[in-house]
Amino acid sequence: MFYEGIFLRTVTSFEGLIEDLFVGLLAGGITPGKNVHPRVTFQSHAVARDVMLGGRAYVDWLPYNLTHKRAEAFFRGAFPFCNLDKPDKKLLERLVLVRNAVAHQSRSARGKFGDEVIGTAPVLPIERTPAGFLRTVFRTAPDQTRYEEMASTCVILARKLCQ
Repeated sequence: MFYEGIFLRTVTSFEGLIEDLFVGLLAGGITPGKNVHPRVTFQSHAVARDVMLGGRAYVDWLPYNLTHKRAEAFFRGAFPFCNLDKPDKKLLERLVLVRNAVAHQSRSARGKFGDEVIGTAPVLPIERTPAGFLRTVFRTAPDQTRYEEMASTCVILARKLCQ
């Protein structure tokens, strides 16, 4: 349970970073890089967030294609949200599959987790659950769990987005 909870917190924090970056670039709270050109700017974070939300209580940032599509509408060339390449997006897809298996615990989410994350990997039965998978040692020099690998992935992807 610990690994599932900390994993959900990590994914939620990553989504929060995406939203803060998006709104910050639109409202001028974050200095954009040379390739970042918002199609529209706002004088306040609250207004930028309201417009970005489009009347909804929240928007989904993952799966990442939702973020990229939104970025195409708000930023020329979708910069900096187009900075993630295909392998990066595959890593995020995997992250979402694990997140969904933890958060929803539905037969569908667990089935996709089993098929697309675990697949044919030679793992123990206990490691076929999201919690077991997250606590599995991924590498031994230095010791790193699957959770730590996924958290490191979030850090690397956050840096790419913030360039």
